[in-house]
Amino acid sequence: MAKTYVHTEIDGRKVKLSNLEKVLYPSKEITKAQVIQYYLGISQYILPHIEDRALTVIRYPDGIHKQKFYSKDKPDWTPDWLNSIKIEHDDKTIDYVICDDKASLCWLANLACLELHPMQYQVKHQPNPDHFIFDLDPDEALHFDRVKEAAMRLKPFLEKYGYHPFVKTSGGKGLHLYVPIEPAWDFTAVSDMVKALAGTFVSQHSDLYTLQIPKAKRKGKILIDIYRNHSTNTTVAPFSTRGKTGAPVSLPVHWDQLESIASSDQYNINNYQAYLDEYGYAWDGWREKAAGLHNQRMESVQTEELSPKLEAYLEKRNFSSTPEPVPTLAKKNQNRYCIQLHDASNLHYDLRLEHEGVLLSWAIPKGLPYENGVKRLGIRTEDHPIKYLDFEGVIPKGEYGAGRMWICEKGKIEWIEQTEKKYSFRLSHRKGASFHLFRTKNSQWLIEAKLDKPYVQMQPKHMLAEAAKDIPKADQYSYEVKWDGIRVFIILRDDQIKILSKSGRDITAQFPELWHTDRFKVEQGVFDGEIVVLDSRGAPVFSDVISRMHTTGERAIQSLSQRKPAVCYLFDAVQIDGKDIAHFSNEKRREWLDCVLKSGESYRYSDSFPDGAALFAAIESKGMEGIMAKQKKAAYQYGTRCRHWLKIKSRSSADCYIIGYTQGKGDRSAVFGALHLAQMDGDEIRYMGKVGTGFDMAKLKRLYETFSQVEKIVKPIKDKIEEERRTVWIKPEYQCEISYASMTSNDTYREPVFVKLIEKL
Repeated sequence: MAKTYVHTEIDGRKVKLSNLEKVLYPSKEITKAQVIQYYLGISQYILPHIEDRALTVIRYPDGIHKQKFYSKDKPDWTPDWLNSIKIEHDDKTIDYVICDDKASLCWLANLACLELHPMQYQVKHQPNPDHFIFDLDPDEALHFDRVKEAAMRLKPFLEKYGYHPFVKTSGGKGLHLYVPIEPAWDFTAVSDMVKALAGTFVSQHSDLYTLQIPKAKRKGKILIDIYRNHSTNTTVAPFSTRGKTGAPVSLPVHWDQLESIASSDQYNINNYQAYLDEYGYAWDGWREKAAGLHNQRMESVQTEELSPKLEAYLEKRNFSSTPEPVPTLAKKNQNRYCIQLHDASNLHYDLRLEHEGVLLSWAIPKGLPYENGVKRLGIRTEDHPIKYLDFEGVIPKGEYGAGRMWICEKGKIEWIEQTEKKYSFRLSHRKGASFHLFRTKNSQWLIEAKLDKPYVQMQPKHMLAEAAKDIPKADQYSYEVKWDGIRVFIILRDDQIKILSKSGRDITAQFPELWHTDRFKVEQGVFDGEIVVLDSRGAPVFSDVISRMHTTGERAIQSLSQRKPAVCYLFDAVQIDGKDIAHFSNEKRREWLDCVLKSGESYRYSDSFPDGAALFAAIESKGMEGIMAKQKKAAYQYGTRCRHWLKIKSRSSADCYIIGYTQGKGDRSAVFGALHLAQMDGDEIRYMGKVGTGFDMAKLKRLYETFSQVEKIVKPIKDKIEEERRTVWIKPEYQCEISYASMTSNDTYREPVFVKLIEKL
């Protein structure tokens, strides 16, 4: 078949295109023209990953089911304007194509280069790679969930060494983890480091993962393929198509959306844009996360960047193990500060103040004072490098200061006084306060605050959830148990606990088992939670906790606290040590709560779960109320009901006999108020409560007219019920369907809702 040609111009380059109607992906009838259109459409995303890099391409000139060609040398007919580079290998020199612009990308797509495999270094940094790759290649028998699990294990493992991994689908079976690094080391140094790192990881999970390439040796396991990190090896580029059925794309994805991905070939040239439109580019700014090799990080530091001020910092750390910043001196003073929460051997706060190129640092066990007249101990520690202003992460066990560290506050300093024994200053995020640090002896200091106004304890209002019928996707939400109890704020201050209900009522006296301030590692805090009384199965009994809340008298309260002890499940923290933290993300607030709470009998951390459907099924099987879905990035909004929090209730349904109705009041005075429900067991009638919701006025009128025609009877049950004097008893001729949340301790329906009238018997 004769070739047909089209000439086009892209960014001033003339490109000759041929056979645009040729089908390259038969199952979806995707033509070469569509492939070219795809590459031009994603040029802004793919070019940063392939420009200035030698390319190996895989061509499918007659479609994916015909012969393919691995091509390294540029063809003779390559346009003069397209860049290339000659690289010497052991046995020959290869002239590789370089794709630096949209015109070059279009030219390659016209050659049916369905796979673009760049090298791991740019020509300007030759031969030093600027990233390393972990290719997760599963045994064919393994489910994709195992691959995602491996990636989620590798992420914190790599972060522990100071790296920032990014993930993408391979477009085939597995996942690729890309880790940006500084281009300061050659392939030998990088591949040796990666091999040692992978060996450590695999040794911790030898039953799941392997470094062995032969398929016989990796049966039932995932190969952690690190062998792409050699000078001559390549990996398919982010956003490259693959020569596989369905036109899949190797798509960069967000870590928090990885769980929702069903397969590595889920995204293709037809649906990738929907992902970008909804979630955005997952690797935006990825080069800014480049790290030094953890085992050679100090080698990249120039001698003149070091300072005697940071010698103590340097001596205390092994930078081949800790992810902390290397000790370089800042060239410009910007009067910055940060406060970090440090979960080391003892929980404390680290105050860091920028001064003469370093961060003056104090460990303050109880945090900065927030009231006049209060002095706090501060231990002067070694000066830290300026990059510590941005440090969050885990310092590995065995290292100095081992433990988790979070940034609580960052801002600017307004200096008042600076001497060898005293520092006075204001902090931009602590309005109306000045702070004064005094040295008492050696490394011991005292810090006090002077406030323009006295500190006033906030009176918080609970954030509320909206109801939802469906469980939202896990990419944005995490899931918790919806505890069927009393919503409260636990307020810790002055070594005392105060418990406030959702209405603001003080119910502290009713729950003496919750007065234990030693369950918290902080001095002050406001925590959001739910008080429950649990049965022998660990399920909450609503009637028991309500009874506890309304019990009075010290002896009665003490007796019930032993016979039916309460537990408070905490799921949020909105204030810690005088600092309002509601504006932080739900994820970070919960991390801090987990850090400061000592879970035990009286107080327990309410865990979150990644799989909402599985949690809902488990809750439903126990007959519990339902689950909560909370946006991971959402702030706490006081007194607001919004979709950042969703409640999905587990409701059952039942068919009930209607044995009476209450006379209506108010806007229901012309109809009825509620229906009395029952179940029939032979001749026995078991009272099941009443239902007063699920009606509109039209339905109330129709049903009232129907029930008015039914024969009136005497009370058919022995139970004492509410509104008995206002009840009209009728012969049980009709049934209705209701939905309900659970059963009460009296075996009546809790939160029943009328669904429909079923039939007349």
